[in-house]
Amino acid sequence: MKETIWERLQLEETRLEAFEELTRTHYAQVKRWVAYWIKDPEEVEDIVQEIFLKAWKYCHTFRGEAAFSSWLYTIARREALRTLQRRKASPLLPWLWKDSEEWEEPAGEPLPNYTRLLQEVEKTVSALPPMQKTVFQTVWQSSLSYKEVAQKLGIKENTVKAHIYQVRQRVWKALRSWLGEE
Repeated sequence: MKETIWERLQLEETRLEAFEELTRTHYAQVKRWVAYWIKDPEEVEDIVQEIFLKAWKYCHTFRGEAAFSSWLYTIARREALRTLQRRKASPLLPWLWKDSEEWEEPAGEPLPNYTRLLQEVEKTVSALPPMQKTVFQTVWQSSLSYKEVAQKLGIKENTVKAHIYQVRQRVWKALRSWLGEE
């Protein structure tokens, strides 16, 4: 009986071979995905290498509950968004994916106008009720944990989570509508 890729990643003696196989399978696809977000080819290459270094470092923790590609794209998404955050290219957009479990690989079609997309997000955020806007801005701008934000604002942690969830839903709905998906 042939071992699954997950089983091979768990065993130290087969981990390298399994990871090399996965790298060959996913490298070009991950690189294309990162290139959608990061336009500098040299930076894309650096980011993709960082993604695969992290994947190698933590591959033994992959539990096999989902597809390896989902796990790998989670790492890729976080690295690409960290790069965008470091650049301050997008003060709001990366937040939309922070801690999100949803993931879809982008299709081969061109991305919408990034400036217009940011304007749509900013318009939606500006229309939030005051408490949601305060929670959103505190979470995004301070990079504090939900618990720390709750303490800072004098509310319960679950209230912070509820507000963040509601903001995400509003922003996603606005973006889907703007993109013509609703």
